[in-house]
Amino acid sequence: MTTLLDFSAGVATGAGGNTLSGGQIVDAVTSGTSILTKLNPGASCGLPFAKRGNIGYRILPDQDCALSVSGGNVGELQTMRILIQQPFGGNCEITWPDNVIWPSGAPFVDSRIGAVCCVEIMWDGASRYYGRLIFG
Repeated sequence: MTTLLDFSAGVATGAGGNTLSGGQIVDAVTSGTSILTKLNPGASCGLPFAKRGNIGYRILPDQDCALSVSGGNVGELQTMRILIQQPFGGNCEITWPDNVIWPSGAPFVDSRIGAVCCVEIMWDGASRYYGRLIFG
């Protein structure tokens, strides 16, 4: 993970242009990839890449769900981790986005109760998304 900090003006300015305090500097340098939870996202769920760096999503569906991927900074290699966990009732089918290239085909998402699937999608910094199954 690359964290950009500029101390030239006597204060720390993060990659997003915000002035950082002492505690925020420590967090910016030592923090991992942020993860956002999408609880019951509905029939469709948009997953944008982070404005800077990498991002993760934890999806807890309550029905069949079509995922979509967007964003990514030109010239910046970025990754997105997606963790999908089936609900108590299970049986939620996941449809992967068409704009992702899957070298081994789009991953199968087990729809049994409590089943977990984890994938990684990479933005190449130019124009394409590539996906791979990590677990599931």
